[in-house]
Amino acid sequence: MTPFEQVVAAELVALLRAGVPVRAVRLTVRELLVTRIERGPVGAREVGDAVGATVRAVCRLARARDASVDVVEIVCMAALEAVRGHGGQTAQWLGAATSTIAEALDELAREHAEEPGWRWLVRRVPRW
Repeated sequence: MTPFEQVVAAELVALLRAGVPVRAVRLTVRELLVTRIERGPVGAREVGDAVGATVRAVCRLARARDASVDVVEIVCMAALEAVRGHGGQTAQWLGAATSTIAEALDELAREHAEEPGWRWLVRRVPRW
């Protein structure tokens, strides 16, 4: 687990325990990602790593049964919003970010094959 992934996981756990509204989760994820992206020179790899860490953190929570399909969807969509909304060169890596999310969700759906909600979520990820 990367340091950024640990930060995201800790934030998500705190937010879920506090029972904050969906909007707060979405804004927090977007803020974490934008802050991470703005740290230095950014390339496709850095954007992919940041998005991947975010998705792995929420998938880890889902595996522990602490996060529902809805929370995973909110975090994934917020991650895409952060990349797309950041603008500039970062937006050109939206396709890579989407692929990273789709791969993580596909793995999670395979692990939870008995629950149709996970497969549905994989199909919900927009393809840019």
